[in-house]
Amino acid sequence: MGPDFKFSLGMDFSSLLQFKDALHDHFVTNGREFKYMKNDSIRCRVKCRSESCPFVILCSKVGNKETFRIKTLVGEHNCARVFDNKSANVRWVKLKLLNKVSTMNKISTNEIVDDFRVNHGTGITRYRAWKGKQLAIEEVEGAIEMQYTLLWRFSNELRKRAAGNTCKINFESPRSTLFPRFSRFYMCLDCCKRGFLAGCRPFIGLDGCHLKTKHRGILLAAVARDANEQYFPLAFAVVESETKDSWMWFMELLMDDIDPERSRRWVFISDQQKGLMEVFKEDMLHGCEHRLCVRHLYANMKTKFGGGVLLRDLMMGAAKATYEAA
Repeated sequence: MGPDFKFSLGMDFSSLLQFKDALHDHFVTNGREFKYMKNDSIRCRVKCRSESCPFVILCSKVGNKETFRIKTLVGEHNCARVFDNKSANVRWVKLKLLNKVSTMNKISTNEIVDDFRVNHGTGITRYRAWKGKQLAIEEVEGAIEMQYTLLWRFSNELRKRAAGNTCKINFESPRSTLFPRFSRFYMCLDCCKRGFLAGCRPFIGLDGCHLKTKHRGILLAAVARDANEQYFPLAFAVVESETKDSWMWFMELLMDDIDPERSRRWVFISDQQKGLMEVFKEDMLHGCEHRLCVRHLYANMKTKFGGGVLLRDLMMGAAKATYEAA
């Protein structure tokens, strides 16, 4: 499809959807708009939106065959070019974005609007740009809802590859007639466990962050430091929210992986995470110590009292002191 493309009588299509896609491409490329006069399962009659333009085209099914043919084609366009083209619908935007979405890591809505203005010669609304991008991502990567159903296969494949891999899935069943609803997922790979126990100190960092997807949730992570002072991933979990119950569930599974007999002392460091503080205050994990991150403490103090080199040095000195008087 290009600016020089023209429909002709007798042109065949495998489906009406293919004809409509070609129609959108042709009209938008040439800066015209159309409207449906007749649109059902076996025929599609289209007229130019301008009342003075004589352009009419009809495509309908050929007998009992799975073929659709252009049987009516009247006139050439004599109307003016339109910039903000209503024929550039969401589906057309999606088809044009498929290659871009599959090759680019990230593209913003404003960039899509500018790209269509420059490369396709038409203006589209920000909503059409956003919706078209979402549909293109869904077609390339698959629907998010369907990916949840693959978690059982994913977990079984991980355990099949290495018996030491741990995958735990929690789901809710509100009613026997409804499908199970995803609740929590925990994963700890065997190679990460063995690497942590063999080459890292018994010092683990804990944190959680919000998932910016359609279904939200919280990602919990346990990270260690290796002998080269680099981050060493240990375990991950997706939970519904940061609560005492979700943190306790994550910590119990983590301790079962790294120290099932509870024979060693472990030190955990974190910010003042919601729910996590209660887990350590009530000493639910016996033999484990908890420390707060000084960088986060300084950020909180800076927000409340103001920052500065003097305050920072005093706080860092207090954090490094080994006895109360110092």
